[in-house]
Amino acid sequence: MAHDKATHTDDVEKLVEIIKDTKIAMLTTHGPDGLESRPLSVTEVGSDADVWFFTAASSDVAEQVSKDPEVNAAFSDDKRWVSLSGKAKLVTDVAKKKELWNSAVATFFSHEPESPEIVLIQMESDSAQYWENPGGVLSLATSWVKGKVTGEPARPGDSATLDL
Repeated sequence: MAHDKATHTDDVEKLVEIIKDTKIAMLTTHGPDGLESRPLSVTEVGSDADVWFFTAASSDVAEQVSKDPEVNAAFSDDKRWVSLSGKAKLVTDVAKKKELWNSAVATFFSHEPESPEIVLIQMESDSAQYWENPGGVLSLATSWVKGKVTGEPARPGDSATLDL
């Protein structure tokens, strides 16, 4: 989808807003037997849609990111959906871990942020797609049914594909 710079900036801002509001991603990595997904809590999202997560250094997700950095993060709520693709890397910088550490993160770990067992995953986003339907799932279903009856394409709401 072609965008002028102002529209692209608006789309990126909308994308970031959706991610911040959703707070949980299904992060997909390359595992030994194929793709693997798991829910991770978003610790921070940058204005460029880069996303940060905490994990244990000994976790499968940390091992998989270190072997193959290509990842996807999917976000959804009842009115909005995002698919974010990019490269992930492990970050062990103690200052960054302390900066992003909070009480919600602490509930998932028995270690402090200084521990080498705690690492960050920084997902540097390359591209994204989002869909937004202010009327929610019911509105989306109604649009699909109406499209079937009238023969016109469904109009499920706003969407955009972005290169980041």
